[in-house]
Amino acid sequence: MHPTFSIIIPHKEIPDLLMRCLQSIPVSEDIQVIVVDDNSADADTYLERYPELSRPYLEFIRTTKGGGAGYARNVGLEHAKGKWLLFADADDFYVDDMYSIICSYVDSETDVIYFKSNSVISADINREAKRNAHVNKIINQYLIDGDEWPIRAQMYVPWGKMVKRDVMVKHDIRFDEVMYADDAYCSLQIGYYARTIQVVNRVLYVVTSRPDSQMSDFCLKPNELKLRAEAAFRMDKFMLQNDFCREHRLKFFLVKMLTHDRRLFKYYFFKLEEIYPSKLSALRDISKGKSLRFKIKFYLYSIMVWARIL
Repeated sequence: MHPTFSIIIPHKEIPDLLMRCLQSIPVSEDIQVIVVDDNSADADTYLERYPELSRPYLEFIRTTKGGGAGYARNVGLEHAKGKWLLFADADDFYVDDMYSIICSYVDSETDVIYFKSNSVISADINREAKRNAHVNKIINQYLIDGDEWPIRAQMYVPWGKMVKRDVMVKHDIRFDEVMYADDAYCSLQIGYYARTIQVVNRVLYVVTSRPDSQMSDFCLKPNELKLRAEAAFRMDKFMLQNDFCREHRLKFFLVKMLTHDRRLFKYYFFKLEEIYPSKLSALRDISKGKSLRFKIKFYLYSIMVWARIL
């Protein structure tokens, strides 16, 4: 008999936090838990040191590639058997009544169910953090106006949702195997291809904040801005090609490029017409809502790049 739920958890060298995550998931034949270790240095000792990894209905898969969370999630997808897929990060955890919550929606006819989340400091879970702010903001707005586009197109994170496995299989949806933004394009495809969605005003997941996590020093780590910009550009092209584009994701990163990587800005400047009607419309969109000082500097710099003076 196949399980109803498959929970995929990528992991790398934070086993104590992984144990916290696993302890938030009940042991049940109805829940297949798949932990994919992404080449942790001491992973060969985990089964001996952490009995939780040997519990029933849990698969512990070791990889030697070191391909990042996206690669680990894709490995997990190959082993998933459940009707519903859930994704968790090893340093996060589920709320106490997670099983009753997901069971409440097991017979839903929708393809994706989105839930709210809480956010806390990992080292002190009694202290609130803000990593989930954008997720709950989008959900709250949907509950007011019923507009599905932000839910489908802007919920970039893999956690806090239940996804029909058939959707990912049918459309061959996979995570990008890169170190940053591996989940953004995948999440967009899930939202786009879902025939129907459901948004629930309940908290399912607790996302944590750590000083050494991937989300710390956002876009300042080596190669991070480049990889996140590449994902954003692909997302914009996908939405444009499928008549699904209401706003551009790349513009957020173009503004960051002006400060942190002008060579990268030049590269994307000459690709703007692949996602905008013209460069001028792109400049207007990128500078919309910015200060007059920013607009003057931005337009002058762009004109010099356009004229290939720089």
